[in-house]
Amino acid sequence: MAAPLTPTQRRVFDFLREFVERHRFAPTAGDIASRFGIAVKNGFYYLELLERKGYIRRKRHHPRRIEFVGENLFRSAVRIPVLGRVPAGGPREAIEEVEGELLLDPDLVGEGEVFSLRVKGDSMTGAHILDGDHVLVRSQDRSEEGEIVVAVIDGEATVKRFRRWKGKV
Repeated sequence: MAAPLTPTQRRVFDFLREFVERHRFAPTAGDIASRFGIAVKNGFYYLELLERKGYIRRKRHHPRRIEFVGENLFRSAVRIPVLGRVPAGGPREAIEEVEGELLLDPDLVGEGEVFSLRVKGDSMTGAHILDGDHVLVRSQDRSEEGEIVVAVIDGEATVKRFRRWKGKV
């Protein structure tokens, strides 16, 4: 069980969760400092403290990736199958093999049938999708301009931002 949080630590932790929910990536120590009117080094301190107390786990080489582990955040978790890998780059045959499952908050998943694919490649880093990340996929016939999609064309798949240009996709 995680060590209890002080009221200030709880506010910082709640800010982290809300920020990640809104932006889909973690805040920087500077973001934390701005929000609470503290020095950036104190923003780092709170991240380290929350990790030490067992509430978050940070990815060492990916500072904007935080996993929330310190409490039962997902009391009614939904099981999402991980069905393989998809390239972030040129289209290639998607590797379809069941690799396991993710337990996610139902509010994050939304309605409909959803599955996960693990991203291979780094062409989507500008959208904060990194090599090894999991993307949630909902099968649908239409996409809106600017949405991030897993496009399947002639049996090959890729993760890209959906754009139309001169009548073509």
